[in-house]
Amino acid sequence: MKNLFRIVMTFALLSATLTVCAQDAQDLINQADKAFELDAIYSRSTLQVIKSGREQALQVMEGFELDDSDGISRSLSIFLAPPRVAGTAYLMLGDDLWVRFASTGRIRKLSSSAKKNSAAGSDFSYADMGEGSNSFTGQYSPSYDGTEKVDGQDCHRLILTPRPGVSSAYEKLIVWITLEKQLYRRIEYHDDGSPIKYLDFDDYREVGGVYYPYLMTMTSLTKKSISVVTTKIIEFDSSRVEEYFFTTSYLENIR
Repeated sequence: MKNLFRIVMTFALLSATLTVCAQDAQDLINQADKAFELDAIYSRSTLQVIKSGREQALQVMEGFELDDSDGISRSLSIFLAPPRVAGTAYLMLGDDLWVRFASTGRIRKLSSSAKKNSAAGSDFSYADMGEGSNSFTGQYSPSYDGTEKVDGQDCHRLILTPRPGVSSAYEKLIVWITLEKQLYRRIEYHDDGSPIKYLDFDDYREVGGVYYPYLMTMTSLTKKSISVVTTKIIEFDSSRVEEYFFTTSYLENIR
């Protein structure tokens, strides 16, 4: 009788897992993405890069995000400090990314391969910094891979692969989403068949009816460095966000 009970319970657990595989993997991503899909977002944050245990100069950033009526996301990130990077800016319109370099004032449209390069000397790539509200929902196809603890938190584990015809900076992502509130806990980025870095989400706070992570830490797996983004201000449906910000002509006027 005990053996029969074990068989029945094992079958029930397997059936539940298969149900999540078939029906809920996309739903989990959709739910976790909600924190990054609100419109007219204004933010001010800091970027702290730590290399071989040594803190680099603290960088201050201002961000603007807006979704167009046709679904194309637009984001603008401007560095305010320290002086050596003040005026550097990243403009993303859908899959297109432009960079304004503070040192020369020149504006350059990046190729797809260049988007993988380090942004502002950090462990975030240009694509990471310029993604804005262009969330994982439209870029990757998820598959369920069971549950796993991350720093003591029970999480769903999903594997994301790029959708056909979609340009992506990474060949695969492994994503952990908390069981309790379905929030991103960790994202591991893979390229050339190996994990290269992972991003932890912490200090979630309720803002505008959603939970947003005020602390995001990118840890490199190929070098001794980490990069920490700390949100100081975030506003949804913000009056500070203007449509004309999202043009290359606006980049030319940044000082």
